[in-house]
Amino acid sequence: MKKILIFVIILITFSSKCFASEVLEDNANTSFSVLGNLKIESDCVIMVERNSGEILYQKNAYKKMYPASTTKILTAILVLEKCPLNEIVTVNSSALKAVPATYTTAKLKAGEKFRVEDLLYAMLIPSANDAANVLAEHISGSIANFSELMNKKAKEIGCKNSHFANPSGVHSTELYTTAYDLSLIARYAMNIEKFRQIITTTTYTLPSTELHQNSDRKFTTSNALIRPDSNEYYEYANGIKTGFTNPAKDCIVASAKKDNKEFIVVILGADYTDDHLRQKYVDCKTLFDSAFDNYIPNDADMQQQIQESSENVVTSKKKDDVIATNNGYMIFKFASRIVAVIVIIFAIRMIFVVSFKSDDKQYSRKRKHK
Repeated sequence: MKKILIFVIILITFSSKCFASEVLEDNANTSFSVLGNLKIESDCVIMVERNSGEILYQKNAYKKMYPASTTKILTAILVLEKCPLNEIVTVNSSALKAVPATYTTAKLKAGEKFRVEDLLYAMLIPSANDAANVLAEHISGSIANFSELMNKKAKEIGCKNSHFANPSGVHSTELYTTAYDLSLIARYAMNIEKFRQIITTTTYTLPSTELHQNSDRKFTTSNALIRPDSNEYYEYANGIKTGFTNPAKDCIVASAKKDNKEFIVVILGADYTDDHLRQKYVDCKTLFDSAFDNYIPNDADMQQQIQESSENVVTSKKKDDVIATNNGYMIFKFASRIVAVIVIIFAIRMIFVVSFKSDDKQYSRKRKHK
């Protein structure tokens, strides 16, 4: 009986671990929040604390999606790591031809020469696709070769569910990522000082060239969160990159900083609200406001300072208590437990049946021996 008892304990422990891993995997594509119940309508969302990467909110964060021009964040990382800002780049016609007619450009001309820095501003502020292609060809000789570098870098950063097929985000079924992977890329990029400087710039004018002597190529950021003249302006926003294609819908990788708190939000597959507002901006503001009001850093000293400054602050223990999951996750959790219990009961029953049969055989042998 002791052997049977030990086996049952092992079985229960194993079943519990399996159940826990199943719940974790299921929850990866549902909702999770340490900020309480929030009304977030966008399809795929994640919010992380920038320094630690702690996930404060997620909704379908591991679902593969098209990233549109948020792809340019990874392109910028590679350019900043491989090229001096003052290095001169010549615009090739092949880079210009690779941009579909309806996509945003900086109106570059074949043969023009620019500094790497100028093209980075053109790529990240108005989201110029021609600038992204020119930089890619300058580094790798072709868009295909540069895409290989992108995938290699993405893996180094920690991305596991992404594949990049071009440097700009021009739609391709071979170009996909997840909100979680993009949050990793964004956190990496935000550690580069020049990148942070560019993404907070609201306007930029390309210098004149021999082929375009006018200084009329003035661009405004596509990120309405950092534009004071926009209805979507958010005073604490400090980046990062927007994106849109019809298949990808509305996308954004946004960041905001207030006092010593800085957060990154990734939203993919957003649409419009019933009031014709862009859902991605509405959701960003909701998430940022909630995080600034409620998030407690894990650092013990910082947490103590915040707690001393306000009696109403949420402690880390309370933060853990307000984890919210959606109904689908709760149903799955309940069903999984039932299955686990049934498996354990069945296993125990079979063990006792085998045990009793063994006892009967031994009892029969003893009787025959007598």
